[in-house]
Amino acid sequence: MVAPVTSSWGSDAGTKRVRAPAGSTRPSAGYVGSGGNRPNTRLLHLVLLSAGVGILTGCTWMSYLGTDDRGREFGKTYFVGGAGPVGYVVGVHSVPKGLRRAGYRGAIETFGWQSVVGGTLRDQVDRSRNEEQARRLARRIQDYLEDYPERRVNIIALSAGTGIATWALENLPEDVRVGTVVFLHSSLSRRYNLSRALRQIDGRLYSFHSPRDQVLRYGLQIAGSVDGETRSPTAAGLYGFAPPAKADKQTLALYDHRLCNQPCKRIYAKYKYEGGHAEGVNERFIRHVIAPLLRQPPDPSTPAADRNITIDPADGGPPLRTASPSATRSP
Repeated sequence: MVAPVTSSWGSDAGTKRVRAPAGSTRPSAGYVGSGGNRPNTRLLHLVLLSAGVGILTGCTWMSYLGTDDRGREFGKTYFVGGAGPVGYVVGVHSVPKGLRRAGYRGAIETFGWQSVVGGTLRDQVDRSRNEEQARRLARRIQDYLEDYPERRVNIIALSAGTGIATWALENLPEDVRVGTVVFLHSSLSRRYNLSRALRQIDGRLYSFHSPRDQVLRYGLQIAGSVDGETRSPTAAGLYGFAPPAKADKQTLALYDHRLCNQPCKRIYAKYKYEGGHAEGVNERFIRHVIAPLLRQPPDPSTPAADRNITIDPADGGPPLRTASPSATRSP
């Protein structure tokens, strides 16, 4: 069930720097306007212009179309789009629009990481460059929390952008954590070890997936996963994440406590999401399904190491199953 928007959403602490002093002043309640739509042709012209400028000036990543810096004092959500120029365009306006219409008051940054030269294929396979972009995202998160300690940071990432988000989390210092992370049709391999990233999350990582995703089903057979798995890769965006092979009890408990695999459901069709690769970034789905997840209270407690967890042994099978209700809850 979707929870109603509350007037305090976005104003309280939730993401924190552990050593930062507590007791920061609570901002006054208020909402930021949603803004209007821009025609698709105008958006395309802006993207082509920014790409052209990038080529002429030697830039390797595009500008931050769609970023809305209003409400920085209330928190911040980063949107990390998919690979290539198309991946950059998809969601840059619908994600901020959906969040605003849901009542989100914090700043929203569409993080540009895609390369101008090399396009979609390079963004999917150039691991060293992608990790550098992830370090850049990690620095931006740290800089924000230096300026606004005790504020909550969230991340929404699509497709190959989930790799950037994961490696950014891995690069954060131990005392810097984020609140909620949402992965939409991740092109990471299904058994990529998320342990380091999950330790930097005070809330949960929600991974939306569907076997109907034809881009992941056939594209990964050509390019491999964004983390470089090329031997019969199975994307997490098809069946959800599963723990790495031979995971110890501590890793299994961390997955159980922090990871929530979210399969596509029939009810999502009314929000224009039926399991297609980029359907999850449409404004209605962001507003009614994703935004409420960003309001979930953080839970920084250390998970117990002896949780009773049952794992599906098939790499290509259904998503991770667990005895704990936290890992199977629905938005």
